[in-house]
Amino acid sequence: MSERIIGHMNKDHQLALIDYLVVYGNVELSTIVQPSVAISKVDEKTLVIDYKSTQDSKTHSFSIDWADASEHENVKVTQLSDLKDKLVAMAKYAADKQGFSHKQIKKVLYPSAISSPMYLAFIVLFLNAYDPYILRNLFGKDAIFQKIIPYLPAFATNLYGLFESNAAKIAIVLGLVHLTEVTFFTLPQTRKYRVPFPQRIQWILMHLFEGFFVILRFKSLTK
Repeated sequence: MSERIIGHMNKDHQLALIDYLVVYGNVELSTIVQPSVAISKVDEKTLVIDYKSTQDSKTHSFSIDWADASEHENVKVTQLSDLKDKLVAMAKYAADKQGFSHKQIKKVLYPSAISSPMYLAFIVLFLNAYDPYILRNLFGKDAIFQKIIPYLPAFATNLYGLFESNAAKIAIVLGLVHLTEVTFFTLPQTRKYRVPFPQRIQWILMHLFEGFFVILRFKSLTK
């Protein structure tokens, strides 16, 4: 059973092992060669983690007795079957001590059919902000467009007139709202869940266009 635990943790939960070193072993994160971190021994009394240091390129070992591994749930280890609960509790505790979640999000959920039109809407908005009559000039002489216009309700043409004259103000307000959301939600949440830099940039860029839709998609990954 110990070999199965070692294999599983080393393969799928290396981030937790790194957190153990940082919190329980007081090892500076910047000095850990992260791909080198691996459990070398585990039993009913002790956990041993091996890792390489950037300071001397040597392999170091960190050993901790379960009785000394404090965590919020106070899981007691008396047999190997207790290790799963203990390791999970330690992972949550160690991540929380650093201001992180024990879960890491590496995935990006791209726009759905509902949120995709937001990109087109923003393009139209910024074109109108640049030139309020740009679309009118582009399509005003189009034969198909001329045939459609008479069938549009009056409120639609009036609404578009308001949109034309206020596009710049709308763009500024929406931009500020989305930027505020990014500052107070996307940036803190991508840090908390330790989203890798390339994926983090994608989440931020999508949020600048889509706004609240990105919050909903990100939250679905944290459940």
